[in-house]
Amino acid sequence: MANPKLNVSDRVKRAKIPGCHGIVKELRTEVTASSAEAREKSLIISVQWDNGTLSYMTPEALELVKSE
Repeated sequence: MANPKLNVSDRVKRAKIPGCHGIVKELRTEVTASSAEAREKSLIISVQWDNGTLSYMTPEALELVKSE
């Protein structure tokens, strides 16, 4: 279930890597430049993990956790 449509307050975990779960806190787009001519927008997701850390991830790096 990698790369789902994520929303704020969704419960997530890292895709294909064991670890703790977290909550999506913010979705935002940032302009990235692979070269001077090519500028594109990328989605960045802010995740507050259960262990207290905050990470900025791409959607491909996260999986939605099904509620029990």
